[in-house]
Amino acid sequence: MDRSISVIIPAYQAEPFIRRAVHSVLGQTCPASEIVIASDDGTDYAELLREHGLSDPRIRCVSTGGAGSGPASARNAALAAACGRVVATVDADDMLAPRALEILAPAAMLHGAAYSRTSFIDQGAGTELESLDRRIGTGPVRLEDILTSQIHTYAGIVFDRSRVTARWPGWMLRWEDVYFYVRCFDDLESLFHVSEPLYLYHRVSGSICNRPETGTEYLAWANELVRRLDLGDTLGLRNAGSRQIFRRFLLGRRKIEAAFVQAIQDGSCRDFHSFTRLRLDLFHRLAQDAPAPAGS
Repeated sequence: MDRSISVIIPAYQAEPFIRRAVHSVLGQTCPASEIVIASDDGTDYAELLREHGLSDPRIRCVSTGGAGSGPASARNAALAAACGRVVATVDADDMLAPRALEILAPAAMLHGAAYSRTSFIDQGAGTELESLDRRIGTGPVRLEDILTSQIHTYAGIVFDRSRVTARWPGWMLRWEDVYFYVRCFDDLESLFHVSEPLYLYHRVSGSICNRPETGTEYLAWANELVRRLDLGDTLGLRNAGSRQIFRRFLLGRRKIEAAFVQAIQDGSCRDFHSFTRLRLDLFHRLAQDAPAPAGS
């Protein structure tokens, strides 16, 4: 049986930290067959790594052909170039724990897709922060469980590409990582969750999720996706039940993002993490099943 593993890394202005991400993959107890870095800024990251003394024949770089086209386009470019049956994703500013592939790759082959609890790390201080994700146990989980437990990131997932046809929507500049999880349920009845923290998410100042305008961007895209769903656009999701759950998630999140934008404006919180601690109850439930407008 083919047990090859490809790790794909989208990279945009990633020079300060991509060596750390690649080191975490090369140090896995279950070796990856290849590491495919998708450059979204014109940089040849494989050459950059060699210049910094990090050379391995498994590392190669492909390009999106653009600059700043977004993590969805970069992940898709890397996935298209990848050869492994099992694909694991990690962002260029994050890391995998040493046993991540050892644990998650077999689970993905057995269940179709797997992911783990996340460790939340402050990039500047290098210290672990309090994780505000709702704890769930190891085992198969439903889509609603996923969307009401994760807060910090959806960047890490390991999947069997012979069973999962999901891709990241290149036109969707925000929520594209959440969408991928939803799209997996077109092919699978559940995803396998591991309660051990195997994905190390780094909060990097100035990154997509950690900028002053982040709340406004995510609010605008939540509004846009709800609008499309209410007009009858399936967003490429075949599973009607998953579409409804995704819509309820977005309805709840647009209220959260609007409250976050207001909190930043009035100075009642300093960042999304401090806001989340104050309003944690809002994150751990879906919005009520509000009907779509008549005629949609």
